[in-house]
Amino acid sequence: MALRSNKSKTRTKPNIPTPSGLVIDPQRLLFEGLEAGSFPNLEHLSLAREFARESAEGRCYENGLIRLWHGPQGLYYEFKEFPVAFYGRLGVVSGEYLSEAEAQEIFWEDISKATKGYGETVVFYTERLMQSEQDFYMAYTYENFRIERGEARFSLPLFMRFETEEGLRLLMRLEQEYLCFWLPKGQPLPRGLLA
Repeated sequence: MALRSNKSKTRTKPNIPTPSGLVIDPQRLLFEGLEAGSFPNLEHLSLAREFARESAEGRCYENGLIRLWHGPQGLYYEFKEFPVAFYGRLGVVSGEYLSEAEAQEIFWEDISKATKGYGETVVFYTERLMQSEQDFYMAYTYENFRIERGEARFSLPLFMRFETEEGLRLLMRLEQEYLCFWLPKGQPLPRGLLA
């Protein structure tokens, strides 16, 4: 005989805290895939990716290349034409709007460092991703070799990602201004949270 209860069974959504500073970033896997000549399988990041996107719900910024969400619980961006290239950061993230002159100063400093072997960068000047050398510039280290692809230019890009041991800078062109984030080094996604 089954037991019955007269109490109503109301379910409430558990209050799960968002881990601050947690980073979901497949950039290293994308670099490795580029060098190996095959696209990496990122299926194991799908659950974490969705969690990061939902956590970052807030204001959405777009240009012809990137879609970026920024809210009280984090930041998330993805490429419009290549959404498996993404980045998610959980926790409080603050950014700032920059004038063209301010963005130019930051960009020149970061691109100069990248061309000298300090940090890793991904820069897109056009919406065409990697169709020609003038569309992009990448500089990174793979198996102890410094690799540069595309053409480093000093004109302002649609999007720049510059990463060092200290953290990550994102620079995104909007219609009238630039959006810039400096993200101190975060906690990588623990292996146990992979789907």
